[in-house]
Amino acid sequence: MNKDLKMEKETFRPICHFSPSKHWINDPNGLVYYKGEYHLFYQYHPHSMVWGPMHWGHAVSTDLCEWEELPVALYPDELGQIFSGSAVVDWHNTSGFQEGEEAVLVAIFTHHGEDNEKQSIAYSNDSGRSWMKYEGNPVIPNPGIKDFRDPKVFWHEESSKWIMSLACGDHIQFYGSPNLKEWDYLSSFGETYGGHGGVWECPDLIYLDVEGEELKKWVLIVSLNPGGPNGGSAIQYFTGDFDGTTFVTDQKEEDEKWADWGRDFYAAVTWSGTEQPVWIGWMNNWEYANQTPTAEFRGSMSIARTLSLENKQGNYYLIQKPLMSNRLKKQLIFSSDQADFGLESPLNIKIPALPFMIDLEMKDGNSPTFTVSLKGKGTLLAITFDQTSQQVRVDRTKSGRVDFSEHFPSIDTMPIDSLKDMFLLVDHASIELFINGGRYVMTESFYPASSIDLVEFNTSIEQADYEQLTIQTIHM
Repeated sequence: MNKDLKMEKETFRPICHFSPSKHWINDPNGLVYYKGEYHLFYQYHPHSMVWGPMHWGHAVSTDLCEWEELPVALYPDELGQIFSGSAVVDWHNTSGFQEGEEAVLVAIFTHHGEDNEKQSIAYSNDSGRSWMKYEGNPVIPNPGIKDFRDPKVFWHEESSKWIMSLACGDHIQFYGSPNLKEWDYLSSFGETYGGHGGVWECPDLIYLDVEGEELKKWVLIVSLNPGGPNGGSAIQYFTGDFDGTTFVTDQKEEDEKWADWGRDFYAAVTWSGTEQPVWIGWMNNWEYANQTPTAEFRGSMSIARTLSLENKQGNYYLIQKPLMSNRLKKQLIFSSDQADFGLESPLNIKIPALPFMIDLEMKDGNSPTFTVSLKGKGTLLAITFDQTSQQVRVDRTKSGRVDFSEHFPSIDTMPIDSLKDMFLLVDHASIELFINGGRYVMTESFYPASSIDLVEFNTSIEQADYEQLTIQTIHM
């Protein structure tokens, strides 16, 4: 959270997630780690609660939990608004922008003009506190493509050049550069692969470990709006190989892999400069983002998550695990390795405060059909694990404030092959659900009519057993 808002009691203000002190926020931008600080830039409208002329807002953290909000980093200019992009540490000063002993940070972003998007850069010689736009902008002019945006850049050691992934309507283009100023087109991917229910946005090309193997695979992240599996915006991904010029997927053209099956995880990208891949996403959906019933601010970020891959019979799937800071104070509410619940005996646990988290491990690595209900006065959010249909359902149709948009009340589903364990993080206006060690993930916003004060576990069978159940509240 924003550390300046610790004492704020504003309804729906998250504790475990970053939200701006005021006004509109969407995509995370310019994620870069430098000298012990995680920089979070983001799409920001500093004068309104709805989307408008885009700036880059800025916050920093040492633990991805407590954030210090800094002044706006990049303002619109004669070339246009400041749309999404990335940032890197130019350790070897390939750009020539470095002025002293401090390494230079370079931001690569989209200048959005009227029906004309092009790529530009800016640089900072004071650890990201102030930025100078390059006088030679744009560094990649628009080639006649309407949607031509969201550059994500990294240094590719094997080919000794910077690689840019760029969203181009219905596909991704790759560019290469020796110095971040001069770019050559390399290749494209995606016209016939994956989901195409909307515009492709916010790409990220990352190299991930395969868990339990001496193997790494390239993963191309692509946000899609609309066209998500439960409606509106979502994130798909492709696994494969990259040789410094071309990305080749190991998936079939019709395959669709979704990073998060919930309604509220979008535009996620990874931090540059971290030892292990870590990403964060915007916790909202374009179907109703401008109408959510918050005050003072609108929009927040997800919890930060580490990334890896799982090999399942030659198919590679994303694994996401939440990063919970050691700075968070936890209070044990319930813990048992013996209790169970059944048709005539639901398990009810009182919750004294939000946020809280639930860890559940099932016996024998599997489970019957059961429901976890989050309850408060006038509020019911139900998460059902259905063994028969092999799916998870999140029902937020009675979750409190649902009348602000016709698109918000929903029952969202995610296919799963089994339920071995789950981790659920519940903040003031969101849930993040991680199943089977992060193989299956759902992120959903909700706006309770009153605080959640009860968790109920119930099932339609005589008895459902679990190996271990722990519930803890979280405090800053």
